[in-house]
Amino acid sequence: MRKISDYLGNELIIIQKNFWRREFELCAGEEMIGQMKYPKIFKQLAEHDIQNQSYEFYRPGIFSRNIDIRQKGYENPFAFYKSNLFMSRGKLKLPKGINLNIKFGLFRKQAEVYLGENDLLISILNKLSFKERSKVVIEKRSEIIDEYPWILMFVFYLVQLRKRRSGVRS
Repeated sequence: MRKISDYLGNELIIIQKNFWRREFELCAGEEMIGQMKYPKIFKQLAEHDIQNQSYEFYRPGIFSRNIDIRQKGYENPFAFYKSNLFMSRGKLKLPKGINLNIKFGLFRKQAEVYLGENDLLISILNKLSFKERSKVVIEKRSEIIDEYPWILMFVFYLVQLRKRRSGVRS
């Protein structure tokens, strides 16, 4: 199984196969790397499968801006995301004291993941269509991305939350 950093220079795409279902696939050409789905239609819980592991992204409370990440089947989260008031940026706290900064561009078109303030790791660019379609670019080889491959789809999950919160689909 390839590490996520091995896709450096390849075009990765997150696509929604069916307009009526909230199921997304992360693909490199014809190869499916991972998938994310929402088991219930109005819930914000998302399940993500990548590299033979399953994760859940969820909000711990109804009005909480925080998002927790846990392995499927476990109760306690191992990573946390805390955003600012307008969800334009936030900090992802990983195990071993690793912090990643996530910043969003104007008009919900771009999301970027930084190690520190200036070290760009991943960028996601949304494309306009009826079905969701986003281009993922791995900017730099990193052990963090290899150890936590769910980060790619987690950033896409945050983009989805921002769209639903604003009520605009672009």
